[in-house]
Amino acid sequence: MGKRRGCRLLRQHLRAGPRGVGLVKTRLNEGQAIEAQFLRIAKGGKRVWLQATYTPILNAFGKPVKVIKFATDISADKDAVANLEGQIAAIRKSQAVIEFDLSGTILDANDKFLGAVGYTLAEIKGKHHRMFVDPAEHAADSYRLFWEKLGRGEYDEGQYRRVGRGGKEIWLQASYNPIFDALGKPFKVVKCATDITASKLAQDALRAAVADTRGVVNAAMARDLTQRVAIQGKSGEIAELCGGVNELVDSFAEVIRTVATISQQITTGADRIGEGSHDLAQRTEEQASSLEETAATTEELAASVKQSAERAREATSLGDTANGIANRGGTIVGDAVLAMERIEKASADIAEIITVIDNIAFQTNLLALNAAVEAARAGDAGKGFAVVASEVRALAQRSSEAANDIKTLISNSTQQVSTGVRLVKDAGTALSEIVGSSTSVAAALADISSASNEQANGIEEVAKVVAHMDDMTQRNSSMAEQSAGVARELQRATGSLRQMVENFKIAGSPVRSLEASVIAELKQAAPHLPPARAGAAHVAPHLAPRPLQRRAAGGAASGWSEF
Repeated sequence: MGKRRGCRLLRQHLRAGPRGVGLVKTRLNEGQAIEAQFLRIAKGGKRVWLQATYTPILNAFGKPVKVIKFATDISADKDAVANLEGQIAAIRKSQAVIEFDLSGTILDANDKFLGAVGYTLAEIKGKHHRMFVDPAEHAADSYRLFWEKLGRGEYDEGQYRRVGRGGKEIWLQASYNPIFDALGKPFKVVKCATDITASKLAQDALRAAVADTRGVVNAAMARDLTQRVAIQGKSGEIAELCGGVNELVDSFAEVIRTVATISQQITTGADRIGEGSHDLAQRTEEQASSLEETAATTEELAASVKQSAERAREATSLGDTANGIANRGGTIVGDAVLAMERIEKASADIAEIITVIDNIAFQTNLLALNAAVEAARAGDAGKGFAVVASEVRALAQRSSEAANDIKTLISNSTQQVSTGVRLVKDAGTALSEIVGSSTSVAAALADISSASNEQANGIEEVAKVVAHMDDMTQRNSSMAEQSAGVARELQRATGSLRQMVENFKIAGSPVRSLEASVIAELKQAAPHLPPARAGAAHVAPHLAPRPLQRRAAGGAASGWSEF
């Protein structure tokens, strides 16, 4: 209170000069009332917008003595207006905007709209909206009704085809917005638009390409592969798509050509397979007959070799028995040699003992002789001792004689024992040689038995192989018949396939003429199949079950190299 009013004004208003605060003061001093919107600064620096009236109070002389101010806070209204103005500015920056009166006369347009239609503002301002419309369209009742609708304040939105400078086609995604006055009555129309010409033309081109593609696909579904999508006038991804469809149809046509060729090749091949299978079946039957005879002969040979192997095993067993007996005899002879050697050694020991006894008898005789001499010297006192000495001497003499006799006997026995030892050693040597020979014979018999077993096993395996070959030949014969049946089924299937392929229409060579050329080429390239040999049926009668040389000859005549 009591402060100058200017302190509540913005500084820029204080510096505004005669058009700012100075102008206000001048008019108030002149006694003129002022009504306007003023921006003020409230406590705390808050900005406030006021709708105010300054009324000077005059004295009796007509001079202003004070000023009464009536004010209303309009800050919220100001902010709302600023918000709306900002939104409008943003719309004008991002979209093409043009304004009309209710009759369709152009009032204003922004740069985006002018750029889209190719005109300047001076060229379109004051002219009617129909300048952007095709003549046929603005002459129709729908165009008149369109502006009548807008004149009633009704909104309209959609995609619109328009015409720019030089007849250029333009497509706009737009909304026509009636603007109302304070009384709620429309007074103008604002159009906000986005140029969608490029996307619209692309959609049209895509739609046309889809239609063309659908036509080609429908023709292909009807088995007509001669149609193609026109590429002229198309670009970008649409051209790539159409080209891909054409390539697909080309590939499909090539597949049909290939299938036609392959089906004819399969047909020709099936014919050849059928002929070959029939011929193979005949050959296989003939071969089976030969193999039956060969199998029978091989079984007999295997039985004979098995019998020989059994005899070899028996001989080996007997040889092993004889070898065992010889080994035991050799062992006994060895033991006898050792016993004779021990007897010879014992005889030598006894001879040495007898020699010792003879020496003792000799010494005893000498002692008895000395005792007799001493008894004789003793006279009568030594007679009794002399008698004893004489007896001892006689006993020593007999002992010496007996020892000599025993020595002679032992010497003879030792000679006999030495002779026996030598003979036993000779017998042991002979038995050792017999054992060695027996072992060699047993080993040879074992080798013969093993070889016979191997031969028997080998011939048995050969018999099994021949039997297996016979079984496989029988199976091959059955499979050959099955192959012939499959070939016939294949012929029927390829015939159906060929009929289906013939229904297709392909650019270039027709399918029928293509098949004819393939048939001619296959006939020229087909190798000649030799017929079954007439002599093969007579192979079996030449086979004999026992003589091996004739069986081998018969086997050679049965055509093994061709099987």
